[in-house]
Amino acid sequence: MTIELSLLGVIVGTLSGFFGIGGGTVSVPLLLYLGFGIKEAIGISMMQMVAGSLMAAYIHHKNKTYAMKEVKYFGFGGIIGAIIGAMLVKVLSSSILEWFFLSIVAFTLMRLAMSNPVPTRVEVVHRPLYGVIGGIIGIFSGMLGVGGSILMTPILVSFMGFPLKKASAVGLFFVMFTSISAFVTLCWLGFVNLHAGFIMAVSSLLGIVFGIWLLNRVKVTHYKQVLVVFYIFIFSLTAYKLIAG
Repeated sequence: MTIELSLLGVIVGTLSGFFGIGGGTVSVPLLLYLGFGIKEAIGISMMQMVAGSLMAAYIHHKNKTYAMKEVKYFGFGGIIGAIIGAMLVKVLSSSILEWFFLSIVAFTLMRLAMSNPVPTRVEVVHRPLYGVIGGIIGIFSGMLGVGGSILMTPILVSFMGFPLKKASAVGLFFVMFTSISAFVTLCWLGFVNLHAGFIMAVSSLLGIVFGIWLLNRVKVTHYKQVLVVFYIFIFSLTAYKLIAG
């Protein structure tokens, strides 16, 4: 299982850095295939996201991809939301969590497919609104074991006027706040397999570095196309798992 978790960590890290996702959209369904339960998979996913998002935030800060003094308000709201979401894991059934996860992926896929990778409106800068958006997304993040960027990216592109690549980077920055908050809460609730999570977390760091390097070298139009295909794959994988049981 160590080899499988290590390979999964590298793959998830690469996809995380490239697509600006926390990694839960990939790791949760694949951990289910490896035999972990949905709640344990969420805990392992969160541990990997803590390590990956910290590394990504450091790299994007060095590259000056965004102004941290503005986007940090997304994170402040996300901390509170993620705690609430993580608490909901304790009371909601596994079936409800799985169908919630599938619904979120479907929404994201629809919004990304309809969005324009080049902004058609002025970028909205509003710190209180950032906090509200972060709080709402944080609830889904803690509840579903995803960092939140799966919702953050299409919202920033479709409604807030963010360029697609910047939105992806901000989404991964947001993951840093929600993943730490949710991870601590899930540890307290006893839903984290620390051994498996550590293996995935460490191996994902190499993938994060490569994924961000690749992101900075692909054209934005091609980037959107690849992003949509990626979400179609995740949606199909999760749907098959739910239907097949």
